[in-house]
Amino acid sequence: MKIDIQRDKKILSTIQECCVVLDNHDDKLNSLVELIQNLRKNQNAGEKILLFSYFTDTIKYLEKRLPELIKDDEFASKSAFLSGANRALLEDTVKRFSPISTNSGADKNQVIDFLFATDVLSEGQNLQDCGNLINYDLHWNPVRMIQRNGRINRLGSTYESV
Repeated sequence: MKIDIQRDKKILSTIQECCVVLDNHDDKLNSLVELIQNLRKNQNAGEKILLFSYFTDTIKYLEKRLPELIKDDEFASKSAFLSGANRALLEDTVKRFSPISTNSGADKNQVIDFLFATDVLSEGQNLQDCGNLINYDLHWNPVRMIQRNGRINRLGSTYESV
């Protein structure tokens, strides 16, 4: 039994090493960082970016990793991460992200340009101050994808296309 436990410990150690390597080489995350930087540089549809993910864990992961990869103080201070876990912040965050469409009169120092959220935002929100939508992962139900797009592709949007 002792030999089996030692073998299992070696296997677990190898798995942990592999996980560290995988965490450092996340091509999807690196592509997202590149996309965000390009959108910020070109601003074809404004400076605001709305990103949807199906999973709360993904939003938590992005909250942890993005500030260290996008080495910009403005990004960290102008970002918000929403999921069902912090639903209480939803109304205030929406007002800060889309102050024109919500008529919130948010203080310019409080306005955010980057909102990363689960589908907690996919229904009943007016976010047409934003012109950039990223689906980090695809929902199994295509109607959800339409609802996500509908948050920013609305009457009153100043953008020709999103």
